[in-house]
Amino acid sequence: MKPLKTNARITEVADVGARLLILLGRETTPADDKILKPLFVEIQTLTDQLSQAIKSDRALSQLDEADTLRDDVIRRIGKILQGYVASPITSIQQAATKLNTVFDKYGVSVARENYATESAHIESLLKDFANPSLSEYIKILPGVTEIIAMLAAAQKDFNDHRVTYEQALAFQSSQLKSAELKKRLLQRINASLLPYLGSLKSLNQKEYFPFIEGVSQIISNTNSGITARSKKPDNTTKPI
Repeated sequence: MKPLKTNARITEVADVGARLLILLGRETTPADDKILKPLFVEIQTLTDQLSQAIKSDRALSQLDEADTLRDDVIRRIGKILQGYVASPITSIQQAATKLNTVFDKYGVSVARENYATESAHIESLLKDFANPSLSEYIKILPGVTEIIAMLAAAQKDFNDHRVTYEQALAFQSSQLKSAELKKRLLQRINASLLPYLGSLKSLNQKEYFPFIEGVSQIISNTNSGITARSKKPDNTTKPI
């Protein structure tokens, strides 16, 4: 039985662990085996921890995307107001000047600040724009109401993603890193599970054969995917 390739991605190793656990749950004899039972307790634990580590990595990526989105909205507000300030129509120019004065207290530079500072400034900017004294100026300028609403939505989305990331980070801080978890899970599969299944097959333990064949197929399918991927030219950063 061929081992799982060591160049498998973290997500692929976690997926193999999850599929092996499903397979075990469908087989009575292996599930009651005195050696397989504690081994699969370890595989379950490592798979769960690795899945959580992957969630933490993805949460950070999603947080970065949410931050990029609000940065983009901030820059768009600046451009929109600057455009209206240059308008030849007096009412529009005056309204834009009022709003731009408020915006300039923060400016597009907030997009370059750290997460906490940028959030504080955006929240303050939104409160300033919500001042009743500015409502008439906002209504005069087409699209400004909508872009302010977009900023509020982008900020809320960022806050939601930040809480998700911090929850994942809090859990992950007490756990091993994803690369180490991958290494340990690979070791349990390749150095513990497969040799034992190989010995059962050699001893002609037929009641284990469906499980052994299932394990072999799961690993074979994953290895085939890894081989196919490695043959393709890829100039981009590979996902976790």
